[in-house]
Amino acid sequence: MRWSNPLLLVGTSGLGLLSLWYSLVPVYEWAPRQPFTGHCWYNPFAHAPLVWTRANFHIHTRTWGGLTKGYQEAPTIQRAYRRLGYAWIGLSDYQRINPASPLPLYEHGWNLGKVHQLCFWPRRVVWWDFPLSQTLAMRQFVLERLRPVTGFLVLAHPRFMRSYTGSHLAQLGGYEAIEVLNRFGDSVAEWDSALSSGHFAPILAHDNVHDVENPHQLMSRWTEVLLPEEAPVESLRAALVEGRTVGYKNRTPFPIQGPYPRLQQVEIVGETLLRVRLTLVADSLRLIGQEGRIRRVVYRTDSLTYAIRPDDTYLRFEAYTAQVELYASPLVRGGPKRRGIPPRRPLPSIQGLMAWLFGAFWLLVSLRLWQKRQTKAGYTTRSTA
Repeated sequence: MRWSNPLLLVGTSGLGLLSLWYSLVPVYEWAPRQPFTGHCWYNPFAHAPLVWTRANFHIHTRTWGGLTKGYQEAPTIQRAYRRLGYAWIGLSDYQRINPASPLPLYEHGWNLGKVHQLCFWPRRVVWWDFPLSQTLAMRQFVLERLRPVTGFLVLAHPRFMRSYTGSHLAQLGGYEAIEVLNRFGDSVAEWDSALSSGHFAPILAHDNVHDVENPHQLMSRWTEVLLPEEAPVESLRAALVEGRTVGYKNRTPFPIQGPYPRLQQVEIVGETLLRVRLTLVADSLRLIGQEGRIRRVVYRTDSLTYAIRPDDTYLRFEAYTAQVELYASPLVRGGPKRRGIPPRRPLPSIQGLMAWLFGAFWLLVSLRLWQKRQTKAGYTTRSTA
């Protein structure tokens, strides 16, 4: 059938080019896990008093002709969040920096596995991605390309479609925070894996809203930043980098109307005693440490004290009420260190070599199909003449 030749030609050419694309992935020298160490503790909440402002940085507007299922324009979205008392919002359209966003931001990623990143203060939009499945090295290669042009790089919704597993987060570097709480899946265990490997990753929590007229999407998750409402936007990046953030999960189907617990005091005394106090009594308070293990639980109280153990590498705090769950960014030994991009090996990977050979093969097949098609076309023309 004559019509099948062009389709076959396009298919084999596309397969070859895609394979060559995947062959560009480098081999990285993955470092062993190195938990936080040191005598002194880093406490991002050592500031006094603790003044909190509400934020959401994962919001989608109507763009790309409605293909990405955003339903409202920027003014409607901003009014909805201002009514709920949000001081900081960012519009995170896919592969597009929305000029109407109060904060320059976009969501990177156009692959089938939803391996996405939130890029804050980007200098430009990066289009590089791997559209099909991604290995650990491919995920790292994308972060390597995003890092130089992104002011604050966040891994989006790890639990959603297992875009980043705990084993991934134990090794990846080059990112600065994790979207732990997201309406499409909360990633607390994955977060603990990153922290247990010695990567300081503060928490962010977001609605990931596509329709602000749906009350079940608004205020399902949110971030609170240790920053006054009148603070300049330039100070926001420092607060995010330093981990002065708390994530909330709404346990009700509608936006929270009344008061809820906030951190009032987080103090480390003599590097050996932790004191935490809330503004309201919680049903339970939990302290989490290395490997996500529970260090202490208390009930029906607004405070917790804990004698820090020598084997504690990081400590993070959770609180639970009937309305909300609270997750605070971690306190870590030795300072807020983060893994950088791991070094590359000089040799190509076996997967990369196989992808290159596979791509070269299909491009040769495409060339042969093209030659046969041209020869047949020439024969048909001569016969007609």
